Amino acid sequence: MNLNLIGAIIALAAWLVLTFLRPVGLGIVHILLAAGVALLVRWWALRQPR
Repeated sequence: MNLNLIGAIIALAAWLVLTFLRPVGLGIVHILLAAGVALLVRWWALRQPR
């Protein structure tokens, strides 16, 4: 697995947990959403076609 994909999965999972399952009430948590989406798009754009 690519590090971009792994980072995206971790960031999106952490965002999900901190937003819905254990709300912390900080808007800064949404930076995890932005980072996860950015890493996911980066992984998708740089993947090797098979």
